[in-house]
Amino acid sequence: MLHVPGGGGVEERKEGRLVAVKCLDRAMCDANDRTRISFVREVEVLRHVCHPSIVSYLHSFTTVTHHCLVLEYLAGGELFSLLDNDDKYRRMTEPLVRRMFGELVRAVGWMHGVALVHRDIKLENILLTCDPFLISSYPSLDDLPTPLLKLSDFGLSRFIDPAKPLLQTRCGSESYAAPEIVMGQKYDGRQTDAWACGVVLYALATRVLPFDPNATDAHAGTGGSFRGGREGRKALLFRIAKGDYSWPKDPRPSFPVPDMLTPHGTIDSDPVRSLNLATPGLKHVVARLLVRDPAKRAKVIELWDDEWMQGPGAPAPPHRDADSKRAELVDGDSIGEIARNEVV
Repeated sequence: MLHVPGGGGVEERKEGRLVAVKCLDRAMCDANDRTRISFVREVEVLRHVCHPSIVSYLHSFTTVTHHCLVLEYLAGGELFSLLDNDDKYRRMTEPLVRRMFGELVRAVGWMHGVALVHRDIKLENILLTCDPFLISSYPSLDDLPTPLLKLSDFGLSRFIDPAKPLLQTRCGSESYAAPEIVMGQKYDGRQTDAWACGVVLYALATRVLPFDPNATDAHAGTGGSFRGGREGRKALLFRIAKGDYSWPKDPRPSFPVPDMLTPHGTIDSDPVRSLNLATPGLKHVVARLLVRDPAKRAKVIELWDDEWMQGPGAPAPPHRDADSKRAELVDGDSIGEIARNEVV
């Protein structure tokens, strides 16, 4: 058994297959109802759903000391780690960002279509199926696997009744929380998931989180300092509650980038380029999601009408027929049972 870097789980080689095993101390479960419920919820949800961009459940079991969840192993690690790496991030292009975000939106839109909300979408819970920069210094999107990323960590997820969707448990990471959660109001998990997707897209373009008090400082998230501290928690929550964010004046630093492929596939030999991913089109998508009033916030499925979502690198938009067939892979009777037994 080997610890997965940054993972809180382990990986095991058995019969030639590499898997990820998430282990939870049984004593901790016995002492903490919330921890136990979270683990059981994740197992039950993942057992009953199947989507290309959602991490796959393989098995679960209990030992004398631990409860264990066996999942597919994803070699690329967390999306957070990619953004936190100067050498890799300087090679990011807008088409690659569009590909990553499009796959995330497809997964979340599908979940909402089967009345499942995640409630903890963040960079750390988005895993890459491979490290795109190990394939090539500046990979062509055609060389990358599909899917490129998968959504993980379903311990806070739950099925909702679409006729009565409002929830009240305040959960998830504060930096990705929507105003209605921060203000202690009841919320629709589909709307708060959409907000969190907006935070992820902002971070992909800037390496900072939009409501971080330091987010407007140039390069606030570069040089391995992407993580935020706790001192500004009050300011963070206040900015979220107001929906108060802005874009860094110079969101991307100038890196030495020899012979880099441009988004159009041509060679740019300029030794220093200013790599700006916060284009007007990307900002427009973020603006549709980071809307303070949840009733006016874009639904995830509506984003496919946006021009930016249809640009180079974008995955194919979901088709109703295809997604209906995938929805059949969800065990409706079991989901109904889970939903009836859920705590809000």
